[in-house]
Amino acid sequence: MLSPLGASLSGLQAGLEKLDASANNVANLSTDGFKKERVLLSEGVTGGVVVEIGKSAESGPFYHAPQRGLIEGSNVDLAEEAVEQVLAKYTISMNLAAIKTADEMQKGVIDLLA
Repeated sequence: MLSPLGASLSGLQAGLEKLDASANNVANLSTDGFKKERVLLSEGVTGGVVVEIGKSAESGPFYHAPQRGLIEGSNVDLAEEAVEQVLAKYTISMNLAAIKTADEMQKGVIDLLA
């Protein structure tokens, strides 16, 4: 079993991975043929969070470009990415609060033992 501090650290890393993937998606919003990254979070065998990053298989919208023919645009939805970034923010904040609480508890135990 993973310690509470270890679980919070893995949750913090997962939130940062989600934020990084979403930022990459937004940066490539106008890139033709770009497939957005999906971040899947699951529970690890010993606790904590396991992060899996994969590309979406959804196709983007098609448009006709002069002299280039039919082109597939990016499949990134800006509204969806805004929601993902808010979720990542709260994931990071929640895990930072848990780390801060664990630190304060450790200091309290050391003060009691001293």
